[in-house]
Amino acid sequence: MYDTIIIGTGTSGLTAAGILAHQGKKVAVVDNSPYGGTCALRGCQAKKYFITNTHLAAETRALVGKGYETPAVTSWSQLQKFKSDFTSHVTENTQHALTGLGIDQYKGSASFQDAKHLVLDEGRTTLEAHSFLIATGAHTIPLKLEGSINPPGSDDFLNLKEVPKSIVFIGGGYISLEFAFLAALAGSKVTILQKSDKFLPIFPQSLLSPVLAEATDLGITMLTKVDVTSIKKDHEGYHVSTLAHGNFHSAYVVSAIGRAPSIKGLHGEAIGINTDRKGIITDKYMQTSVEGIYAAGDCVSSPMLAPVADMEAMAAAANILHPQSKAVDYSTVPSVVFTFPQMASVGLSGKEATKQGYTIRVKSGSGSEWMNYRRIQAKHVYYETIVDEKTDKILGAHIVSPYAGDMINLFALAIKAGLTSADIKDLPWAYPTYTSDIKYTV
Repeated sequence: MYDTIIIGTGTSGLTAAGILAHQGKKVAVVDNSPYGGTCALRGCQAKKYFITNTHLAAETRALVGKGYETPAVTSWSQLQKFKSDFTSHVTENTQHALTGLGIDQYKGSASFQDAKHLVLDEGRTTLEAHSFLIATGAHTIPLKLEGSINPPGSDDFLNLKEVPKSIVFIGGGYISLEFAFLAALAGSKVTILQKSDKFLPIFPQSLLSPVLAEATDLGITMLTKVDVTSIKKDHEGYHVSTLAHGNFHSAYVVSAIGRAPSIKGLHGEAIGINTDRKGIITDKYMQTSVEGIYAAGDCVSSPMLAPVADMEAMAAAANILHPQSKAVDYSTVPSVVFTFPQMASVGLSGKEATKQGYTIRVKSGSGSEWMNYRRIQAKHVYYETIVDEKTDKILGAHIVSPYAGDMINLFALAIKAGLTSADIKDLPWAYPTYTSDIKYTV
């Protein structure tokens, strides 16, 4: 009999497992996939090996004639080895860490028999626990078209031995855009086909404009309202047919139409766990509709972000130990899209703030003429901040910059701490640094 069984060994499952084990609880983890989860093996950590290198190459290219004679050249095969040096040890290191914590480890497909019992591999093993944490993550949604092949996905792209000469990306979300930019920066001719009328609809569209301008400068073709009807492969490459935009031929195709919660097969709904199309429904304490069963991470109906997964896992673990002791707060969770330049956002948009009844002051504009960006020849820099007119407190911030991902964390801290725009302006920032530029944005 375990105190807690955790299903999944990604960042949320491992975070909660560590907390509970350190509190002396008897814990087991179960996973049908290699231990370590999406972020470390095939997501945020793995992709940054490619993103960091290609973004550095882009900055170097912008300085040709200003200290550089030739742009940096990316070797995809060397990058692949560099990434593999990290990812190849993730599973082993994860299992070693769990063993050190005294956590039992099981491999297999899990499903609930009832609220206290978990069945592995269709009944070969039954485990019992006082509580459970579902942390099964999410998976790539396959693009299934009648009479077509199943195209490669993001996992396949990250394992390419060489970057293809041309790639068609299907989908207009953050995965597609991030990979499209890094492929273009590595020398591939890139086309993105998006079914809806907007790219990244969850982001303020004012942020997207400068990024689309940079995409145009890089030669990326971006099309909306495209219905892909078939994908076929022959010795020449891939042939993508569409309903009204003709045919596209490329050396490679990547389907990145989104991710879905990995909850099928758990039989959660059969024991009363409520879900919606985004995943498992929880309360603010991360408890599901079944007492004693919690959920955290990408399988939950909440933003699919690694920091969110960790926050939810910490709350779930705290509440397993002491029920209803720790609630989650999504209001100051920053998000970053690692295009080049990066897009980052935290807090409310102007529209959201107005809808919530705030009287707001919005400041926006280009930062490309600020000295920090003139030195690196960054053409597409944008900021938009939302301030409560009555209190002067920061309500939201949205940034496009090569370093937006780092800058947005300061705004997240400002919102969490209730800082005002005057506080931001009055602080004697270390200068000249990119983060010191945020005083110009409020």
